[in-house]
Amino acid sequence: MIERQQQLENTVNERTQEIQYQKTLIEEKQIEILDSINYAQRIQRALLATDEILNKNLPEHFVFFQPKDIVSGDFYWAAETENNKFLLITADSTGHGVPGAIMSMLNISALEKAVDSDKLYEPADVLNSARTKIISTLAKDGSAEGGKDGMDCSLIRFDFMKMEISFSGANDGIWIFRNGTMLEFEPDRMPVGKHLRDKIPFNQIEIPILKGDLIFMFTDGFADQFGGDKGKKFKYKSLKNVLIQNAHLSMNEQQQNLANVLQDWKGELEQVDDVCVIGIKI
Repeated sequence: MIERQQQLENTVNERTQEIQYQKTLIEEKQIEILDSINYAQRIQRALLATDEILNKNLPEHFVFFQPKDIVSGDFYWAAETENNKFLLITADSTGHGVPGAIMSMLNISALEKAVDSDKLYEPADVLNSARTKIISTLAKDGSAEGGKDGMDCSLIRFDFMKMEISFSGANDGIWIFRNGTMLEFEPDRMPVGKHLRDKIPFNQIEIPILKGDLIFMFTDGFADQFGGDKGKKFKYKSLKNVLIQNAHLSMNEQQQNLANVLQDWKGELEQVDDVCVIGIKI
């Protein structure tokens, strides 16, 4: 009887040690993966528009950027052009997390080629060129049709000498708050990527701007967040109302208020997508 009990205890101890060993291995792997993702975040952050370039060209602005995971499919990118104009894009790459982050790097690379290498400064030309590059690159993914990934985005070129912006959008529009009214500018209903309409050039519109205008660029993450008493989507109408109500505040206060509204709305629910909202005061 004592011998059987001893054998049972030994068996239990062995199993406990094996469980602890496996637990330790899993924890070590989790740490390795997390360290890798954190390092990837540093690389991705280095590709985003810097505070320096934004502050230089847009003295009054805010960037509310809250990825769902450590790395993000959403991004914002900027470039100064040779003709003293300034390009700014907010974009939502296919996916989020690690796949979205990888896609965002391809998208940024395509934008950089269009602007820095090919010297394209018209927003529509930039999107057309980026689309061609993205489709060409993803055609090599091994699938029968080629990859259909890409990005939705809004791209603005600022010309402060003429007090004018040029806008092109791929599923993402822009809003301008002026004299108590929110003006809406619609995008083309197609992504920057493979699509039934991917042979159709993007449109571009020129919009006069006035001192005191507030320009808002955004991806769909804020509007699509579930929350509230009934667990429903926040929606664009509610986002517009928040931006209108905040319009009298400083840019920092507007950014903080957006963060508070999003947190209050989602409560204990999981964030469903990356969030990016940019506000610019002229």
